[in-house]
This record gives sequence, C-alpha cells and structure tokens, in this order.
Amino acid sequence: MSCRVLVVDDSDVLRKIVGFNLSKEGFIVEEARDGVEALERMASAKPDLVILDIMMPRLNGFEVLKRMRTDPELSSIPVIVLTAKGGEDDAKTALQNGANGFLTKPFSPVKLIEEVRRVTGCAG
Repeated sequence: MSCRVLVVDDSDVLRKIVGFNLSKEGFIVEEARDGVEALERMASAKPDLVILDIMMPRLNGFEVLKRMRTDPELSSIPVIVLTAKGGEDDAKTALQNGANGFLTKPFSPVKLIEEVRRVTGCAG
C-alpha cells in the first residue's frame, strides 16, 4: 500500500518539486497552499505524513503543528518541517512543537526521500 503525503507550502513551484520527487518514488501526493487548507485536508482524509512549510499566509507552519498536536484526530500524523528559515531556533521550535523531522530549502531530493522513509517507515 502506498503512503499518502500532504505537501503544505505557499509556493506552487516547491509543492510541484516535492510532489514530483515523492510521486516518482511511489508516494501518493496531495497538496495544500496554506495552513488553513492543510488542516481542512487532514480532517477529511488523514495523510500518512505531512511535509510542512513554516512561513505561509493565513496560518503558519508552527501554528498548524500546534493545532495538530492538540487534536486527537491529527496528533499521531508525523510531520517533517521543510523551510527556508534555517535558523537553529526554527529547528528547535519545530521539534519542540512535535515535528518528527526538519529539512531546510534548498533541499536534496535524495535527503527528502530518506527522511520521508525514516519518519513513515513507508517505501513509497
């Protein structure tokens, strides 16, 4: 069975790049443009993993993560934070808020796939 990954980023280009790399490896990819849309999608169909940007309109990634971790329906979904904000504090804040992994942009597609497999246990 293929794992479903929700890619949440306000950049169309980034969503397409991440989606392409994951699809190529056999993952089923869904997309959301911001945190509000992400939470709506998660509520209707639970993904096996969320790849989450930090800086987004309407609801940022840290807020999405906090809401996920306090919602019994969403709290067990693993999250990899993928952000251009590569400061040490961002990684620490993401992990303290319950992220399972942290990658910075620009990212290596190989590293992304390795991290997705590590966090989900899915081959694709």
